[in-house]
Amino acid sequence: MTGKREPGAGRKPKGEFSGKSAAFSTRITPELRAALEKESKETGKSLSQIVERRLRDSFDHPERWKRALGDKHVRALAYAVAKIATDLEIRTGRHWHKDAFTGSALKAALNIAIHYFGSWGEVRVPDRLEEQAARMQAASPGADFGKFMKDPADYGAHRASELVASIKFLETPNNFHRTGYSNDFDAFASDAALLEFIGSSLRQGDEQ
Repeated sequence: MTGKREPGAGRKPKGEFSGKSAAFSTRITPELRAALEKESKETGKSLSQIVERRLRDSFDHPERWKRALGDKHVRALAYAVAKIATDLEIRTGRHWHKDAFTGSALKAALNIAIHYFGSWGEVRVPDRLEEQAARMQAASPGADFGKFMKDPADYGAHRASELVASIKFLETPNNFHRTGYSNDFDAFASDAALLEFIGSSLRQGDEQ
């Protein structure tokens, strides 16, 4: 007589998902089947695990993407940057981060786009920055935090420098903060993953 299977005695899942008890059957094209099987072979994960990851990503990615890129107006800016950069690269045949002409053209194009859509009235320091500068000044009376925080160019340069510094920090050898993202979906999982994606993509882009 066959004994009852002990809990956990079944075949272990070849992947991150367990407790897969709900069955789902559908027809797909041979090309898609071949692509899924190829990924399964390359990763060592079962076909079921690959399909589940792909389906989960299709639901999770939009939310990850919104968290990473911000509100609608910020995402629109990201689209505009991508559109302009792609158009320039097609026309010049060069990558913007590998070619001085294309990079300079992109910088000029973005200045025009931002000027067109931005607000250019009287420049007033936002209350939030005024309050933050006052707190920092009170904590360190000898430092002049108010100067850079009240000038839009200086403040923008400061924020960009912090971004670059964060990317450089993640690139240091044996950094335990590295996420080891494996694809573009994973890059939106966290701020660290996104910074790692930005740094590695811009440093390892194909030469043209």
